Amino acid sequence: MGTNIKIKLCSLFFITMFIVNCSNPINKIQGVYVVKKESLKETLKKQLNEDNTFANNLLNIAIENAVFEFEIKKDSINGLLFLAGESSIINSKVAVRNDSMVFKIGDNEAYLIPISTGLIFKNKGLGLGIELIKSNLTKLSPETLKAIATQKKSEIELKEFEQSLGQWREGNYVDEFGDKTGKGYAFSIIRGTTENSISMGAEVYVKASIINGSLSFQIFNSSMSLKENFPDSEFGSIRIKFPDGNVVSERIFFYNNTASESPRDNDNLIFSYISKNDDEIKLLIDLSTASEYYSDKYQFNLKKNNLLEILNNLKK
Repeated sequence: MGTNIKIKLCSLFFITMFIVNCSNPINKIQGVYVVKKESLKETLKKQLNEDNTFANNLLNIAIENAVFEFEIKKDSINGLLFLAGESSIINSKVAVRNDSMVFKIGDNEAYLIPISTGLIFKNKGLGLGIELIKSNLTKLSPETLKAIATQKKSEIELKEFEQSLGQWREGNYVDEFGDKTGKGYAFSIIRGTTENSISMGAEVYVKASIINGSLSFQIFNSSMSLKENFPDSEFGSIRIKFPDGNVVSERIFFYNNTASESPRDNDNLIFSYISKNDDEIKLLIDLSTASEYYSDKYQFNLKKNNLLEILNNLKK
């Protein structure tokens, strides 16, 4: 009697599991999917709303290089979206909601809607959706796996860069051959903003270096690929706002696209303050104080953080 009950219960369990698996739409879309580029072109063309040769050429290049490839395995989706230089890694669980499957791309939701020829991919940025077709691949292609690994590495490097902003590090002097001399200096990368006659609030990065008890500043564009141009061999001034609201000016010298503390009394206000106080100060470099031909202004904040630790290491 007991054995018969166990057999019936086991049979009921397996029947139930079979019904659940068959009724779950995620189980019906397992595999690797790639973008149907004709659908992508149609969608982007409607989004672009431009009909000229230049725009069409750009669109064709973007579509040619686009990668929409992901694998649905069990209740997970993994893959890569690459379009017009922008990449997004997909690594999410898939949930069923109404007639579509929902997953995450970063913090945003995206949707997969089954159709007879494959899937429709939609997110908030694409109102019309893009058709995806099932690939013959059984797993993501080597090219996509390599691209995902590269993207993950870039994301880790970006995160580390963001975490390092404002922290002081050890730099190395090099000789004319590019070899390290064994002597070092303290430096910090800080995010700032710039304004001039044609733009306001654009992002820049400032490299603050300490050399012989004096601060010098170099300013780079938002990708840190180009150094901003300064007047050459000219004196100007930098405005300093202390935490108590007091604002003073200090003389600086511009040379070789670097601005260095250069007070007449050798009292370097910025270095003296940040080496003795924990509070943050605000700085404003106005190039017009050195040359009437420049209107650029750069604003950024500076703080001691781990400066003393780095300076002590350099003395060893």
